[in-house]
Amino acid sequence: MAGLMTLIILCLFTSLLGNVRSVSSVGHPNVLLIIVDDLRPTLGCYGDTLALTPNIDALAQEGVIFTRAYAQQALCGPSRTSFLTSRRPDTTLLYDVHSYWRKHAGNFTSLPQYFKEHGYHTVSAGKIFHPGIVSNHSDDQPYSWSEEPFHPPTQTHKQDPVCLGPDGSLHTSIYCPVQVEEQPGGSLPDIETTQFAVSWLQQRAEQLKEASEPFFLAVGYHKPHIPLKFPSQFLDLYPISSVPLAPNRHRPQGLPSVAWNPWNDLRWRADIAALNVSFPYGPLPDFYARYIRQGYYAATTYTDSLIGDLLDAVNTHFPDTIIAFIGDHGWSLGEHQEWSKFSNFEVATRVPFIISHWRQHKSSPFLGFSSLIPEMKKSGVYPRNKYHTFSQVGLLENYKRKDNYRFDYYKSLGLKFNSSGNTEFPRSLDLTMTSHDGLVELVDLFPTLVDLAGLPALFTCPRDSRQVDTCTEGMSLSPLLHLIQGGSIPRAFLTQGKTKGKDRLPDGVLSQYPLPVNHTSTIVKTVQLDSHLLHSVRVKKAVFSQYPRPGITPSVNPDSDQCHARDATVMGYSMRTLRYRYTVWFSFNGTILMSDWSHILAQELYDHKIDPQENHNVVDKAGYAHRLSYLHTQLRNGWQLAVSTL
Repeated sequence: MAGLMTLIILCLFTSLLGNVRSVSSVGHPNVLLIIVDDLRPTLGCYGDTLALTPNIDALAQEGVIFTRAYAQQALCGPSRTSFLTSRRPDTTLLYDVHSYWRKHAGNFTSLPQYFKEHGYHTVSAGKIFHPGIVSNHSDDQPYSWSEEPFHPPTQTHKQDPVCLGPDGSLHTSIYCPVQVEEQPGGSLPDIETTQFAVSWLQQRAEQLKEASEPFFLAVGYHKPHIPLKFPSQFLDLYPISSVPLAPNRHRPQGLPSVAWNPWNDLRWRADIAALNVSFPYGPLPDFYARYIRQGYYAATTYTDSLIGDLLDAVNTHFPDTIIAFIGDHGWSLGEHQEWSKFSNFEVATRVPFIISHWRQHKSSPFLGFSSLIPEMKKSGVYPRNKYHTFSQVGLLENYKRKDNYRFDYYKSLGLKFNSSGNTEFPRSLDLTMTSHDGLVELVDLFPTLVDLAGLPALFTCPRDSRQVDTCTEGMSLSPLLHLIQGGSIPRAFLTQGKTKGKDRLPDGVLSQYPLPVNHTSTIVKTVQLDSHLLHSVRVKKAVFSQYPRPGITPSVNPDSDQCHARDATVMGYSMRTLRYRYTVWFSFNGTILMSDWSHILAQELYDHKIDPQENHNVVDKAGYAHRLSYLHTQLRNGWQLAVSTL
């Protein structure tokens, strides 16, 4: 057996070396990084049976899905700074959106900067670095980009009152389906970002008549970040009657108050404020919870359609491109009675993470926004903001439509239509994905892309790396990707899972919600690497996230969701193993930005074997005492000792 395994590995890496030589002879591959704001794994390729995301699913079919990937902090600024420098928040010292890491912590090399310094032409479109002081009001120029970063002009209207309310007036709300042509500037930010990126790719292709430098293109999408502002037509994919509520829409038993996320950033919006929800624990009414969930899914499908245009341009013009797709953190959609991010729960820290080395297809598998919207208009859908109304309690009523309205695009997704012309859910959509169920983190992105592009590898940061410009606090996933995608592994060493209807999904493709009545789920097949092949690959025993609080109880001022680091008095460190999530809330000094590991204020322990939704804090259960001690030691040892070779 050992001889067979050795032969397999030798054959695999011989093949890989050959591939590397063929790439290097014509230059390094192009790299496309796609970042989606506030996106949790509400994607078909992750087994979400409600989500319609055909373009991201098509990308996933050509790559590898990491099903247990985690952000280092569930807040945009700290998370993006973390994965774009491959340093954790305790190294960047960025726990809020009020500091620039180069001046605040150290002159750490960024991901695009590294590619730029190694011969790549680097371009930014949309939201890559968090805007403002976090990136020095310049998107980290002149360090990171070869061109001036592109920001969509209509983003300046992100908080404008354009959302139709029950009084017939326009407000600033969370739930905000719109007619694009009627928006300030006549467009929406993510549409403009996609148009810029597609145009840039087309121009780049025309310029490259002869060999030239490869590119690193980063494209950042704002939606589904709130407000949930998107073309109203996308609501038709998600009839409100078929949008399920979160199955665990109650506060977990034994949840310490310091862990609670009171979703302050939603409460001031007109539609939420009108509900008069009590602070901090009052639940949203079920009827409006459905609308927020509907809006989140519709906004996600809208973004997926734009990504379809982007990927189609890559497929057309650049056949040898490494594509990485991530969300910057998750988002609670009513789980635990919470909304937004700002916590250490699984739903706030778990993210989609897909890597594909794209090879050109003669027939593009992508169908994007530019094709979809004209088809919708041709099919006769009325603009929602002219024909829909709200009842006195705020419920969205049915809107007028043509008797024979149909969307050919919907049909292409496998959608059916009933006698009333309403959409039903897709039936028997068949997806085949390759997934890895091991633990990975967003800090792994930087070293992984460096290795896949054939650039000099990063070395692991020492414990104190403040004076080290370039290193990683993550781990390259390229050896694992080479094993999975190398093509030399016999089929006997691959395992396959399949789900249909209401059957349990494979462990690596986790369904978040129970299926609606009469809903036949997407069929998802996952081809997973057998653990026997991982004996020579470094893997993680645990991954880490953290979140600060200004006190042990929820508050509005200071904001316990987004407190200034100087106001933080508590830091919650959360460790996810394959079975457990263990979180400890320590005292924190916001002046010197340091935790007091000897002063524990609260603890949480969730056993995913019996409680995958994290509904029961079992930290005080006697049967977990020994495990708790072991996990506490593991948490204190940190990320440096969490990597091993099987």
